[in-house]
Amino acid sequence: MTRLPLEIASFTALAAFTALILTAPGSADTARPATPVANIAVAPVVAEPLRVDIQPGSVIRRHVDGLFYVTAEANGQLIRFVVDTGATVVVLNREDAEKLGLPFENLASRGSMRTVGGSSDMRWAKIDRLDMAGKRIEKINAAVVDKGLPVSLMGQNALEQLGTVTLRGDTMTIH
Repeated sequence: MTRLPLEIASFTALAAFTALILTAPGSADTARPATPVANIAVAPVVAEPLRVDIQPGSVIRRHVDGLFYVTAEANGQLIRFVVDTGATVVVLNREDAEKLGLPFENLASRGSMRTVGGSSDMRWAKIDRLDMAGKRIEKINAAVVDKGLPVSLMGQNALEQLGTVTLRGDTMTIH
């Protein structure tokens, strides 16, 4: 497994944090300790045309809300993600999961999530194909949350397969 080297120079203070706590995938009868997968602050989603916006070596500029956004092609659909190096897995919101043919109600493996605003159900899913930065990732695990997440998260399980991610000031580079 490739390590994810990170150089972090400076981060602006983030206004609100949502702590996602997801139970590990498994049967509903097997109790496992919760594993934290993400801390994130997300601004309202801005409607704009989506396109795969990064290639190998692309420099991504920090958005005015302090976050880094990328668009990737997942199961043939364009999805906007926040790059979240603190999330251990890709996390899809309900709307994006449905675009990928992963309706929340049809996903069997269950869990729960707690946020500052309350609890939400979640399900485990598998994205068949994720294309970003000139690379294809196949059969990647993703958590699908029922509510409380306005934009999906690009977590470590995807980032580590893309190569080196470097954060420096207000830029991020995926090598």
